[in-house]
Amino acid sequence: MSRFKILALIALFTFALGLVLVGDALAGEKMKVRHSYYAVKFEPVMFGDEEGHMLAIYEGKGLTTNLQGKKFLDGWWVRECGLNDIKGKALDTYSVHGYSEFTDGDGDKIYTAWEGKKMADEAGKGTTTLIKGTGKWQGIQGRGTWISSPFVDGRWYADHQLDVELPR
Repeated sequence: MSRFKILALIALFTFALGLVLVGDALAGEKMKVRHSYYAVKFEPVMFGDEEGHMLAIYEGKGLTTNLQGKKFLDGWWVRECGLNDIKGKALDTYSVHGYSEFTDGDGDKIYTAWEGKKMADEAGKGTTTLIKGTGKWQGIQGRGTWISSPFVDGRWYADHQLDVELPR
C-alpha cells in the first residue's frame, strides 16, 4: 500500500472515531423527575405601583423522585430559593426565578438556576439549567423544562424534563 493510502486510512479512522466520541460526549440522558417541596420561609413585600403587586422571597425544602426508576436524583434532598414577582389581586399572575441545590446521599451537590412564569389560567412553567456540580458531579451539564403545581398550604411540587450530560 502506498503512503498516501495508509495516511488516508488513518485519517478516515481517526475522523470516524472522533465522530463517535464527540457524539457520545454530547448525547444527554433524558429523564423525568418530580421535586416535592414545603415552604420554610416566605417573605412577601407589597409594592405600591399597582394594586396587588407583591414581591415574595421564599425558601423551600423537599425530596426528588426520579419518575423513570433511575437512581440519578432519586431520594435526593433539594433546597430551592426564589423570588416571585406577583401582580394582581388574585395572586395568579407572576414571574419567578431562583436557584436549587440538590444533595445526594454522599453529600455531593448539583446546583441549578431556573426561571418561569404563571398566568391566571395555567400552571407555573419555565426552564432550568444545571450550572455546577461538586464531588462526583463536577462537570455535569444540562437543561430542561418544568411545570409546577399550585402553592397550597405551604406545599407544592414541580415536574421536570431534563436532558443531562453526566460527568465521565
